[in-house]
Amino acid sequence: MQSIPRYGRGSARTLVTHRDLGLEIIFLDKGALNWHVEGRIERVTAGSVYFSLPWQEHGSVDEFEPGHHWHWVQLGLAGRIDRPRTRFGFHPDFGLGARPAAEISALLTRSGRHCYRATPRMAWLIPTLVEELDRKEGPDSAYASALARLAILELVRCIRTSDHPRQGDAASTRRVEAFINRLRAHSEAEWTLEQMAAACGLGRSRFAALCRQSTGDSPLTLVNRLRVDRAKEMLKTADATITDIAYACGFGSSQYFARVFRRFTGMEASAYRQKHRKHQPGGQASWRPPRR
Repeated sequence: MQSIPRYGRGSARTLVTHRDLGLEIIFLDKGALNWHVEGRIERVTAGSVYFSLPWQEHGSVDEFEPGHHWHWVQLGLAGRIDRPRTRFGFHPDFGLGARPAAEISALLTRSGRHCYRATPRMAWLIPTLVEELDRKEGPDSAYASALARLAILELVRCIRTSDHPRQGDAASTRRVEAFINRLRAHSEAEWTLEQMAAACGLGRSRFAALCRQSTGDSPLTLVNRLRVDRAKEMLKTADATITDIAYACGFGSSQYFARVFRRFTGMEASAYRQKHRKHQPGGQASWRPPRR
């Protein structure tokens, strides 16, 4: 279908920075990913919908993000797509007139985010549209166009709904997100679920649910992810041994560090260091283990 130039499902080892042929809508039904649009990074978690416009460069931040699965479609726009526009129309097949198209384009171009919690309808629409497009006997073009129209309208609802969270939920979410930002700088500490929940003034179950909603990870998985992120930077710049880096990042043993690092990156720490080795000017390392 000319109105839907590309679509698909599955996963990718990495999503290189690229541009698309239309409005891309992605529904992530499994896993969590760090993606960027024009350099702005957002955490995309399971149950989220993510959009980008054809002139926006976007892609994956990390090299390897295992355990994810998505469905995606690119929906054709009217007119030029090679330069930014604040107002645009949609392919005639979608049946969206000039007035609703103007309202939708204003919302999408002014949105400060690209990732939103998917409504139940969106979680059904994108996989169903991909399934229809992928039929062996060919898609029913009228049915596919109707689904695409609904997907555009439901994306608007996802954005508008997320802008009006319940007051109690919003306050708790802000506390959790503020704590996660602090956690990035102190991930090497010995964190328990109880300590993290208490730092946010929440019960364990409530904190765990909001942490997963914000990051796609359970609290303890998030701690390990942040520790691995720190280890990756140290492997690039420090002359310390891998064992010293493991302890500096909060891992209790080099063996456990090796398992966790491999799970998050798909590589051994030594191979990662060899691939990304970067020295400071003059060959000086940026970090060394303390003398014992």
